[in-house]
Amino acid sequence: MDRFSGLTLSPISSGDCVAAAARAATAELIFKIVYENVTIHHKNGATRTYMVQRVDDSCSDQSCEYICTMEGGMAPDIRERANIHVKVSRLADIREALEGSATDLRYGNLFLKAGEGVGVAAMKQTGIGKGEPLIEKDARALIFDAVGSVCEMSDGAQMLLITVSCPEGMMIAARNSAPQSGFSGGIRIIGAYGSIPNVHMREISESINEQIRAQTRTGVRSLLISPGKYCAKEINEALHVDLRTAVSCYNFPGQAIDCAVEEGVENILLVGNVGKLVKLAAGIMNTNSVASDGRREIFSAHTALVGGTSSQVKILMGCATCDEIIAYLESWGLKDKVMQSILVEIDRAMKRRCGGKLHCGVALFSKQFGFLGKTAETQNVLAKVSQEQFALSRRLK
Repeated sequence: MDRFSGLTLSPISSGDCVAAAARAATAELIFKIVYENVTIHHKNGATRTYMVQRVDDSCSDQSCEYICTMEGGMAPDIRERANIHVKVSRLADIREALEGSATDLRYGNLFLKAGEGVGVAAMKQTGIGKGEPLIEKDARALIFDAVGSVCEMSDGAQMLLITVSCPEGMMIAARNSAPQSGFSGGIRIIGAYGSIPNVHMREISESINEQIRAQTRTGVRSLLISPGKYCAKEINEALHVDLRTAVSCYNFPGQAIDCAVEEGVENILLVGNVGKLVKLAAGIMNTNSVASDGRREIFSAHTALVGGTSSQVKILMGCATCDEIIAYLESWGLKDKVMQSILVEIDRAMKRRCGGKLHCGVALFSKQFGFLGKTAETQNVLAKVSQEQFALSRRLK
């Protein structure tokens, strides 16, 4: 027990170190939240806070890497000190991760691999398949939770590869006097199952605010905002804007609008996937599907408003995706009318949120159907946003 805090400290373990670094790397990759420490809770009230360090050269829009140093731990093969690295990377193709990866049935979008200095099972073991990273069952579950809970805050759509490495691992394993039959390549990752507090909405809000302030501090007054990089190619082809300088609002466009008003922004262009942004038509400013949905209801209501039949509305209410809905609307000749009706309501919702204090444009996209439509002010706003964001991109090179 820590005599100063009154807390019961859980034992240091390599599994906890991996989970802490994995949480920090994922939070930065998805939400641009930078952690300096991560707290892990274990049973009977035991807890421990681990310091984590960002690897600056290994962090980008596609991957992020953090280090957690293990010292004085419980792992039998790590007697002194080890720097445990975790890199979390976006996967464009699932085939990149299949060989040698461990998976978890709870998280179909996550893959766990052993990197340099982490052992690989030479034969099937309890809870570990042949060729999989030598990460024991409870530690593995905690690592998947550490990453998966962050994904769920962003709707959990992206596929991620978690790579665990320990540069000193081979030397540590070589010095270990205990037999190492059944695996090769480095250390074993062990530890008890535990829990890590979810990413707090306050942290996400501050990330959005800081992205906006970083631009307004340089004099930018026209912002490009998007929930993420989804549909980036379609957006660039239709509007000739690059999402590399866009503010990521994730599931919280309302928060981005509020901060833009506070910072004296004059124009905002909100672009992105129809599956998220269509919800604005109902005044929904938290687009996380766990918190709110309403996509079918919005499309169905506007289909009725432009003259659709009750039979058509019933069909749309049975659809699973926006692309399925749009395919039906296109086949009925109603797509453009419905999208324009929805965009009128989105425009009203945006103006209500900003109180008329800035000019707003919104454009909706789909991977399957491309550009779907824009609100009334979009063209005027686009000219100003394009000019300022292009100048910003030149300064950032």
